Amino acid sequence: MFINCIMLSISSSIDALGIGVTYGLKNTKISSISKLILFIISITISFISVIFGDLLSLLFSQDFINIIGSSLLFFIGVFVILKGVFYDSTIDNKYFDFNNSNLIDPKESVFLGLALSLDSFGIGFSMSLINTSSILFPLLASVFQFIFLSLGIWVGKYISRFSNIPNYVYSVISGLLLIFFAFI
Repeated sequence: MFINCIMLSISSSIDALGIGVTYGLKNTKISSISKLILFIISITISFISVIFGDLLSLLFSQDFINIIGSSLLFFIGVFVILKGVFYDSTIDNKYFDFNNSNLIDPKESVFLGLALSLDSFGIGFSMSLINTSSILFPLLASVFQFIFLSLGIWVGKYISRFSNIPNYVYSVISGLLLIFFAFI
């Protein structure tokens, strides 16, 4: 179960790697306070989703809840893949760098944090329904999001000289992981 929680946390956070790479390629920085705000938003939204899923699991039988939770993970996975393939899912910095300063300030980080946490909400809700170490998910998802965003910015600064990985690759990987866990 712990391994499932880690893998689902990575899956919900991997979009941050693509966003970080995009910001790194465009030399956009995220202030330390903005990173803290992103972390707080991520852990809060993930925690709320887990509580909501836990409450719902009290109302229905475990078999029914397992079917619902697995189905949600499957459909979220399919949606993430389709979004990545048919719509560029990497969030371009022009949407969150409102003042074009090449710095994501605290106000802008609130919008970025909400956008990054949408997948975490659905995944946290689904995994709490299927009893997969839901208490650890908010913390792990937030930590991985922070790591992937920071790593992505660093990588983006350097890969622009060597390689151009399509943005949709991160979404496809994330979606495939979700579908895999839906079947497990």
